[in-house]
Amino acid sequence: MILKKEYAGKYVLFSFLSILAAGGNMGIVYMINRVVDGYFRNALEIPGDYLFLFIMALLLFFACRTVAARGIIRFTQQVLRKTREEMLEMVIRSAHGAVIKDKARIFSALTRDADNVVAASVSIVDIFTNSIVILICFIYMGLLSWKLLCGMLIILCFTLGIYFYSERKARKLFVTAMGFYDVFVRNINEILAGFKEISMERRKGIEIMERHVRPAINGNSATNQQAQLRFLTNRIIGQMAFYFFIGTLLLFLGSWLEVEKSVIVSFIFLILYIWSPIETVVLLIPNLSQARISMQRINDLETRIRTFETEAPQQYLYTGFSEIVMSNIVYHYGQELNNADEAPFEIGPVNFRLLPGEVIFISGGNGSGKTTFMNILIGLCSPSGGEILVDEQLIDPAALQDYHSLFATVFNDFHLFEELYGVAEKDPVMVMELLQLMDLEHKVSFSDGKFSTIHLSAGQRKRLALICAVLEKKPILVLDEFAADQDPYFKRKFYTEVLPFLKENGITIIAITHDDQYYYCADKLYKMEEGQLSIINPTHNFQTTAIGS
Repeated sequence: MILKKEYAGKYVLFSFLSILAAGGNMGIVYMINRVVDGYFRNALEIPGDYLFLFIMALLLFFACRTVAARGIIRFTQQVLRKTREEMLEMVIRSAHGAVIKDKARIFSALTRDADNVVAASVSIVDIFTNSIVILICFIYMGLLSWKLLCGMLIILCFTLGIYFYSERKARKLFVTAMGFYDVFVRNINEILAGFKEISMERRKGIEIMERHVRPAINGNSATNQQAQLRFLTNRIIGQMAFYFFIGTLLLFLGSWLEVEKSVIVSFIFLILYIWSPIETVVLLIPNLSQARISMQRINDLETRIRTFETEAPQQYLYTGFSEIVMSNIVYHYGQELNNADEAPFEIGPVNFRLLPGEVIFISGGNGSGKTTFMNILIGLCSPSGGEILVDEQLIDPAALQDYHSLFATVFNDFHLFEELYGVAEKDPVMVMELLQLMDLEHKVSFSDGKFSTIHLSAGQRKRLALICAVLEKKPILVLDEFAADQDPYFKRKFYTEVLPFLKENGITIIAITHDDQYYYCADKLYKMEEGQLSIINPTHNFQTTAIGS
């Protein structure tokens, strides 16, 4: 998802600049070695072109390294921005259920995982650059003494073998640590979402902290610490191995292999120089390990979300309808939601017909299936069986975005956005008329496409949400227990004035309600009981009794 082909040119450019910088760096090392060798050979003068070559190598290194570094910084931020935009666009296009189940994973993917992968994209350039430097040094070392080079490579292979063995175990620890991080994010969201309740009873927050947050923090810290300690131990082993080689080279290895002293000094100088690139590569490997895990997590999340993603863009084809028919709709809750001795709860079979301009009330006890039925009707939940037809046209998953354009909603657990989104025409006159209808004109004003405040009481916030829904100008308005948060005065006004106003403006209304004293305001009244939908007082001659069977 991150390391795409479109970025290949950037990687090639940065790698090329880094190779030139490495060449300049090696030019400096070469000049120093030549001067040292001259001292050993008792050269009286240093050739004048050495100074020129030294300055040119220094300028080449500085220029290429600076350009590459600046480009990498810009590139990193560009990739991070584009990655997050693409992931958010994917989430927005996805089905409701897929996002709700993976909120904590999505947050982690947009923050920590995206950062890890983008950082690794830069690390790849650094690893490549330093690998080129190491390769050039090895070639130069081989030209100085192939015997000493073979000895050093044996030491290097030994330390790398230990390193990669430990790296596999460390990678498993990183996977565990990221799982703890998901738990941490999920419970932090829990604390923030329920902070009013926690403010009233601090023990709730303390228990969440002690049961979930603290173990997640400790687990994440402990596993990350174990992983990093493995890498640190490997680094120390590598340093000791190189120091051991330098010591043996100075004490007896050089004389035993009959290598000139000037070559030994130059070789030791190269070993000390090459250690920095080798250490850089080794230190970047943990970043790559974390990035591999993050990449896998992002890809897994993307796969799961795309399973439910609606590929077809919303066309807003439905500006009206003649009828909506739900035929033999069935929905099964998973067995895992119930006790082993109980049968899984289900809805249906349900048959339902909606005509333009109707005001439909749906009543029923808690857990009877009202909200699930509503979610199926508006396309948030996919039924286990049955069909939904609009004007005799079957609705399939590819057309869900078009189908959604029929419905404006105010859920019981609604979210009120700070600005008016999804509304093409923001008519201030219409907004003021609705504010007056909702008795909010003295508390809220409207300008520049947004309301002056959304910090209102629960009932007033729900009225503001209803205004936003009406402004969407969709044919059908779905309300889930809207009046439950309203005071007696406005509750009466809602049923006797607001609903008739909306109906007169051509809006079809479906409302879940328990306010039996206002049932007379509906054209049709349905009751949901144990997953079965029945009509109570039909006024149209298409059903007269229970229609759930």
